Amino acid sequence: MSGKKNKVKIKKGIRLDKHSAISNIQVNPRLAFLYQPHIFWQFRLQYGSGFRPPVFLDTDMHMAFASGGVSRIFLSPNILPEKSHSYTASINFDKPTESYIFGFTIDFFYTRLKNIFALENIGNDAFGEIFEKRNSNAAKVQGITFEFRANYNKKLQLETGFTFQNQQFDQPVFYFDNLEGQKIFLRTPNFYGFGLLNYETKNWSLNFNYHYTGKMLVPHFGGSDNFLENTYIKTNDFHDCGFKINYKIQKFIDIFWGLKNIFNAYQKDFDVGKNRDSNYIYGLSLPRTFFIGLNGKF
Repeated sequence: MSGKKNKVKIKKGIRLDKHSAISNIQVNPRLAFLYQPHIFWQFRLQYGSGFRPPVFLDTDMHMAFASGGVSRIFLSPNILPEKSHSYTASINFDKPTESYIFGFTIDFFYTRLKNIFALENIGNDAFGEIFEKRNSNAAKVQGITFEFRANYNKKLQLETGFTFQNQQFDQPVFYFDNLEGQKIFLRTPNFYGFGLLNYETKNWSLNFNYHYTGKMLVPHFGGSDNFLENTYIKTNDFHDCGFKINYKIQKFIDIFWGLKNIFNAYQKDFDVGKNRDSNYIYGLSLPRTFFIGLNGKF
């Protein structure tokens, strides 16, 4: 068998979206190209556009409440939806045999963002600060992802992946009046990755997982007992490892136990006091945690 396939597929379309917060219909085209020169290889090119409507309930809303008090957010009467244009190219390889299969994928991605939402402080009244959500910048996100996968005899399986990306605004964004603006995205690492390893027998299964989160820049509003001034914090990187062991006692009953965050990679500089920045939280959600349980199927 030569393994040659030489298959080309092209998909295209236009999606029309209507949102209650936007007066106009949003037109979002899609285009995808697939080339498969061999049964083991695939090459893809894709383009797509999208939008995000202006809404009040958003992550940036928390910044208005970081230092306590009551703040209100209004939408600008001239606000436009955020628009995105995304381009991806990928190379995919998978080789199966009778006893094992392995493969890898390489993805290149680029996204252009326009009319990005931002909160602007427009004054104060008797209730507190007043913010207006407006369109104010453009940005790009680009990078590469590599993934590898393998399975031996349906007992041992490995999956791993790593992403390097760069994301920047066209113009600096000023989060604090007394500090310089930042072009990079906050709370967004340039490096992150994962690894999963599973081993199974008739009654036993072992799962080991690893997640990596790289360094990132986090805004910190001052006022707490341990942080008096506004500042930017460069976080450490996080290595999150854990495992789970499962044993089948009977046909329908399993017992399992394991450990999460083995190295206790956990934030250690939480704010304290009544004026703490409640949004100054980053990294893993749990410290080192042991768990055990019983699972029954009826």
